[in-house]
Amino acid sequence: MVNNTIARNRSNSSSTTASGAGIYAYSGASATGKNNIVYDNFATNSPNIYGSASFTYSCVEGGMSGTGNIGTDPLFVHNPPLGFFYISQIESGQPQNSPCVNAGDPTSAMIIGTTRTDLFPDVDIVDMGWHWWLIAWAPELITQLQQELCCELPQETVAAEDTKTGAGKLSVEITPNPFNPTTVLSYQLQDASLVKLTVYDISGRQIAELVNGWRDTGVYEVGFDGSGLPSGVYIYHLKTGDFTSSGKMVLVK
Repeated sequence: MVNNTIARNRSNSSSTTASGAGIYAYSGASATGKNNIVYDNFATNSPNIYGSASFTYSCVEGGMSGTGNIGTDPLFVHNPPLGFFYISQIESGQPQNSPCVNAGDPTSAMIIGTTRTDLFPDVDIVDMGWHWWLIAWAPELITQLQQELCCELPQETVAAEDTKTGAGKLSVEITPNPFNPTTVLSYQLQDASLVKLTVYDISGRQIAELVNGWRDTGVYEVGFDGSGLPSGVYIYHLKTGDFTSSGKMVLVK
């Protein structure tokens, strides 16, 4: 479980053993992960997590042992109809920063998404919790999407360190960064794969597709020219097979 926000769920059972409104590790199963927020759930017993769980760099109400874990209020803020459970950030107009800002695993790949009500992308150390999609929108065209998710954890779960988006699996080097107006993105493929490398502005609009095709094993370099773009932060997103890597580039003119 990576970068989930599990909040304000209720166990409606009348039984005094009602447990695990947030996470219920059923019948010997175990939940593992990182960068999660599990907070403000309600049940008679163990309202947030019931059963075996091991998280790192996560916000769990009441606390949980583990590297980088915290138990303090994540300071949720809402931005309907775009979404709920963003986290408070001074730069997006709230009075204080959530303790979950820049508090995720420093080795985690950056996510193309946002935890801010002003929809500015997450561009530093990954924040804890769910990241909303970056979209270009007009108020009259907004449609609220609601989904229900219910699942039973299997007897065995994959540890967070084994996820295919791990930072050690795929990385991109940008030279120089900051740049003006050109830079080079380099990456290495351990296996032949379909590769897609795109660049987005801070509003989530795709501004360049640098690679889209099959590549053999090896080291690759791709140039990016920002001559026609204003100064600012840009986000690259590299996908190769099952792996992804994202990060920021800074154009300074």
